[in-house]
This record gives sequence, structure tokens and C-alpha cells, in this order.
Amino acid sequence: GCAQPVRGGGQQDGCVFKLNPNLTSVIWSTYLGGSQDDAAYGIKVDPAGNIFVAGGTQSSNFPTTPGTIKLTNPSGIDGFITKINPAGSAFLASTYIGTGAYDQCYFLELDDAQNVYVVGQTKGAFPVSPGVYSNAGAKQFIGKYSADLTTTYFTTVFGSGGTVPDISPTAFLVDKCGFIYVSGWG
Repeated sequence: GCAQPVRGGGQQDGCVFKLNPNLTSVIWSTYLGGSQDDAAYGIKVDPAGNIFVAGGTQSSNFPTTPGTIKLTNPSGIDGFITKINPAGSAFLASTYIGTGAYDQCYFLELDDAQNVYVVGQTKGAFPVSPGVYSNAGAKQFIGKYSADLTTTYFTTVFGSGGTVPDISPTAFLVDKCGFIYVSGWG
């Protein structure tokens, strides 16, 4: 009864599971991935119990859902965001995130309105929304998306503006007022 009962392929898939409060038994678990390598890095649960997962995938057949932001992976590795129902039995919304080059989503946050934020790295020209803070050409990105993953509210990049990612994100937070905090090393 899980959303993806078998591994999709490659060397690895993402794996999402729910444990009981005492960590003594698995309530449900599911694979998350396509036919190539996939990795899940960030996870958050909304007040309704839906689970949001962020990561990276090499799969051209990652389980995206119709109507979401990006349904195809034009590069070798792309970021992803997936929303799973509380029972772990369905991918409610799932989308690629990224450019035509290497991209990975590492951390995920939800605000009080359940909008989805991700932070990650890119080797491409990640789009920058008008009127937001950015460092031109930088290779770390932040994006804000609707809870159903159909709308991009804004995206931006930060860092030195070099040709490769130069900051490894270590923490990410969106506070009650909507302020965004990122830390990392590089």
C-alpha cells in the first residue's frame, strides 16, 4: 500500500519512512526514485501530516505528477520536491527543480501558509525572480513554491558568483515572519 513499493533502479533510491514514537516499529515506508540514482536529503511534515521531501535525481523517469512546475529532467542530475500523503500511499505532487545542468535540493522548509522553500546547488544559470536579493551568477539557489508544487513564487541565487558551487548548505530555516536563514561552509 505504499506509494512506490519497489526500488526504481540504479545504485540507490530515496527512502521515506514513518516510525512509531518509541522508534520500535515502522508504520510505513516507501521508495522514492526512478530508474537511475536518486537521493532524498530534506524532509518536513505539514500540519495535515503530508510529508515534503527534497533531493536530487539522475532519473529521467522520476515520479513527477501532472501540472507541477517541471515534469522533465533535461540534465544528468536535477533537484526534486515530492509531497507524500500522511499514509505514505501516494505521491500527491512531485516535480523536478533545476536547470539544464547539475542541480540538487538539499534542505526544505514550510512557512505558516505551507508554502515550500528549498535551498540547493546548481552548475547552471538558475533563474532569478525580479526584485529579489541575488549574487549574479552564483551557484547556490533558494526557491519558494506553492504547497501543490504548481506555482513558483520566487527564486534567487547566492554565493560568490563563480563557475561552480562554493557553499555547502548545512542548515536552512524560514521563520514565522517569512525571513529566510541559510548557513553553510565553503
